[in-house]
Formats: sequence, C-alpha cells, structure tokens
Amino acid sequence: MKSYSNIREIIAFLRELSDNNDRRWFADNKERYDALRQPWEKDMERLIAEVGEYDDNTRGLDVKQSVYRIYRDVRFSADKSPYKRYFSGVIGRGGRHTRISGNYVHFEPDNIMMGGGVWWPEKPVLDRLRALIDAERDEWLTIVNNPDFASRYHWECDTLKKMPADYRHIAPDDPVAPYIRMKEYIAMMRPPMDYFDCDDWVERVAGDLRHLMPMHNFLNYVFDL
Repeated sequence: MKSYSNIREIIAFLRELSDNNDRRWFADNKERYDALRQPWEKDMERLIAEVGEYDDNTRGLDVKQSVYRIYRDVRFSADKSPYKRYFSGVIGRGGRHTRISGNYVHFEPDNIMMGGGVWWPEKPVLDRLRALIDAERDEWLTIVNNPDFASRYHWECDTLKKMPADYRHIAPDDPVAPYIRMKEYIAMMRPPMDYFDCDDWVERVAGDLRHLMPMHNFLNYVFDL
C-alpha cells in the first residue's frame, strides 16, 4: 500500500517552522500544516497496525495516544517557542506515556531517527534492568550483537563514567560493562532522507523496527505485563 504522507514535504515544512516559530506564521500556514499532519497520522495509524502484527504490546493502541502534539508547553521552559520542530510518536503499550520498552519514530530536519527501548527508567526499574543484564549476560550479548540488530542500531543513552557501586566487581573491559553503566536503554538508527523514497515507508519502518523485538522482550521481563 502506498503511504499517505510525503516525508520530504513534512521535513521542508518543519524546516520553515524552525525558522519562523511564532503563532502568526503558524496561523498563516495552518492549512499547510493540516494537509501534512493528517496523512502523516494516517500513516502512523498504519505503522501501529503493522508493528502490532508482531508486537502484542502495540495492539489496540490509538494513534492519538501515540503521537505528540505540535504545541509546546512553555510554562517552565526558557525557550518560549510555541511549536515543536518535529513530528514524533511512540509505538508501544501506553503510547507516549509508556514506561516499558517500546518503539519511537522522530521526524525533524537533519534529525530523523527511529528505534526504541526504555527511556529514563526510575531507579528501582533501572536496578532490575541492570541485575537482569548481569544475570542473563549471554542472552543479552547475543541479542545486541546479532547482526540484524547491530548493523541497524546504535546506543544513544546517558551513561555513567564509572561502574555503579553494586557492580564494581565487573572489569571495565568485560563485554557487559557498558550496559551496566547505562542509565537508560535506547537503540536508534538515523536513516537518510532517501530511506523514505519508496512507495510505502510505513512497511519499511515496521520491518526495521521488528529487529528490536528481542531487545524489547528481554527488557520487558522486569515489568509486570
């Protein structure tokens, strides 16, 4: 099936928005925004359905739960720009409010990315994740070193410089050490623009996100699903 939205046109609009991030410009271009946003949300709905074919945690997710609004909450921010410079959404249980390992797609000028994992877990959850990785290190290393995963995704995580106190017994060159130092578990790929030059980018993205499923299944073992 052919995608409804054109990612090149979306990025071009968002680039203009980045240069004109004010309410008057947006009001003057609201029809353009709606003409791009509505088909993109249709494609996101299809992406949810495609991922739901292999991920039970995605089934039944409403697209409105998944996608982030364009409007920024500026109450507590030094940046008073009223609009986000990107379209994005979380594809997983709970949508953008999820706490478990799920998928994320992000469309922004010069910063298109897709991937997933566990974002900023609370300390009790992070403790359980580290303990699981340490206890099941062979399974974890098999997952993250699988060429289907490693050739597509790289880690974009906030990381400790030193091992956590409970893991000082792990040598710095131990293969599992980098994962114990992580404070979150986010694997991302940053496809070039021409990645989306196909009849159905939705199907293509869903196919690549599928290679995150072993990671999701492993990490989600610590959650009561």
